[in-house]
Amino acid sequence: MKISDIAPEQRPRERLFAGRGNELSDAELLALLWGSGRKGKSIIEIAYEILSQTNGFVGLMALGLEELKELKGIGPAKIGQLWAVQELVRRSKRGNAKKRISSPREAGEYLLDHCTGWTEEHFGLLALNIKSELIAERILSKGTAKGTMVTPREFFKEALRYGATTAIAFHNHPSGCTEPSREDRRLTAKLRAAGETMNIPLVDHIIVGSDNYYSFRSFEDWEVGGSL
Repeated sequence: MKISDIAPEQRPRERLFAGRGNELSDAELLALLWGSGRKGKSIIEIAYEILSQTNGFVGLMALGLEELKELKGIGPAKIGQLWAVQELVRRSKRGNAKKRISSPREAGEYLLDHCTGWTEEHFGLLALNIKSELIAERILSKGTAKGTMVTPREFFKEALRYGATTAIAFHNHPSGCTEPSREDRRLTAKLRAAGETMNIPLVDHIIVGSDNYYSFRSFEDWEVGGSL
């Protein structure tokens, strides 16, 4: 639908200032954020196309910067606006205090909330400081519903970048099952060994399912150092 096809009083901005902002669809909210489309395509049409690529608004808000860059139909300006909205939401959740993650349960519950809506497998890092406070959360790899890969080099390069003293690896299983695969166990062992070498202990690896999680620290023979 083009803006010109909508009666003036029914357009997103007019409805917002008439006190009807709660009626706006996800696409209309994106249209408000972005403002204008491009030649031959209205901003509402673009918004619907973007939402169709991400399986809706929840999927869109779960994307990292590199994933946002892969979206077809929007350029750097609109990508920057989306990322800014995500960051504002993250900061509003954190407030002035850093999130402290000092147990497998806290890590698992935090990640369950953050991985909601992911239909592809993501592999990421939680970088912690000496007080077990979260200083960075990064998605390092994104794959298909069948899996994704990351190397210890990539993982600890990011941990070093943020000055982490300990690190947590995490990834989701789109199937919903949290049982570790042989490759999950192999990669965890490699990350633990690399962490000991880098003096940035891997204190856990969390696998996130649909409504539960698996902590390697809770269920495996885990002797590596760290504050978790």
